[in-house]
Amino acid sequence: MVLWPVSKLKIQWAARFEQWFDDFDQNALASASIAQVHTAKLKENGREIVLKVIRPDILPIIKADVRLMYRFAGWVPKLMPDGRRLRPREVVREYEKTLLDELNLLREAANAIQLRRNFEDSPMLYVPEIYSDYCRENVLVMERIYGIPVSDLPALHAQNTNMKLLARARRSGLLYSGLPR
Repeated sequence: MVLWPVSKLKIQWAARFEQWFDDFDQNALASASIAQVHTAKLKENGREIVLKVIRPDILPIIKADVRLMYRFAGWVPKLMPDGRRLRPREVVREYEKTLLDELNLLREAANAIQLRRNFEDSPMLYVPEIYSDYCRENVLVMERIYGIPVSDLPALHAQNTNMKLLARARRSGLLYSGLPR
């Protein structure tokens, strides 16, 4: 599925794109509201990678949505008796901060690098390698790994996955990653 023209990404990186990547698949492997993921290979070593790319025109859309949320937040105290106690503007401000942080893939790359360090000796968790030389604020480049999604319970059972161990590993990764909260 081609969701937006990847040519915008190629224009932004100019000649470097052709120098760095081979077999870039213009069809998105996955897509979400603010980014999509494409597969490619690094030209220098042939390693399979994925590129998470922020949608190029998403920031104005997000800003418009947040402005609308602030407007609604201003109405809450007028429409609800306990509306002021809910502090709706502060809720929107925190949401805006979180959302804008998600647009910075350099921060995500730094967190993933730290997570990989924290779990490099773990037999239960593998964190893909980040190729930071290729990362930008709007592009994250990492090793492509294959596996069974945690949500695919039939496939996990077919592989005789120890579900208790998987749950423990997931909890450990989420609660004790050592990343800033």
